[in-house]
Amino acid sequence: MDPQSFIQSGLLEAYALGQCTAAERLEVERMVTAHPEVRAELDAIEQSLEKVALANAVPPPAALKAQILDHIRRDTAVPDKLPGTRLPAAMGWILAGGLLLALAVLFYRLRSGEERLNNQIRALRTEIAGCREQSRQQEKDRQLIALLRDRDTRPVVLTDAPVVKVSAVVWHNPKRQETALDLNSLPAPGSGQYFQFWAIIDGKPVSMGMVNRQSDTSWQELPFVPNAQAFAISAENKPNGSPAPTLVLMVGKV
Repeated sequence: MDPQSFIQSGLLEAYALGQCTAAERLEVERMVTAHPEVRAELDAIEQSLEKVALANAVPPPAALKAQILDHIRRDTAVPDKLPGTRLPAAMGWILAGGLLLALAVLFYRLRSGEERLNNQIRALRTEIAGCREQSRQQEKDRQLIALLRDRDTRPVVLTDAPVVKVSAVVWHNPKRQETALDLNSLPAPGSGQYFQFWAIIDGKPVSMGMVNRQSDTSWQELPFVPNAQAFAISAENKPNGSPAPTLVLMVGKV
């Protein structure tokens, strides 16, 4: 796997959170050693998690220290001298009390901050996934711009000629082997209907998939079909379409 694909796989986040299998840990450590950009990404993730942990450290309540010391005074009998040492009894008591206090504070912080930390980690992972999705969307937009600027790209207008009531535009470039549908040019489907896209090859319709009207973008990349003489859009009653067009709404010659 190349470094960029590995970074986007989510294994680095799982490694930082201790959620990898043994095999996945070995793979992460191998990639980190072999690729500086993978090491940099892992360092950035670990630093983000550390910031989240520090931001969510919960201080103990003011009464906790007094409660622990009172419990030690009532339940612990301290001799005047500690056998086998030269430390005064008071010093031994202070050391023991300080140790217990530190352990209690640590335990309290871990317990009280655990859920908030988990929520922050989940939010962080969601944010990282969102950034990656945004990056992928920006790359798709760059691909569309490159397609539209290419002199070999031709618009294919689909209509219900001779009386044009509906139409759509497809951008088609055989040299780049790319085809894209302008979703903004499409009319809304009828109630209970779904649009299916077709390529006409040797007079026969070949499905190129369903038109995604719920897309967040204004265009949809379609599979490239060589030797297409025309494109068509049909209205279907099933969300997954049909093996053959049910009702052809518009056709355009390539």
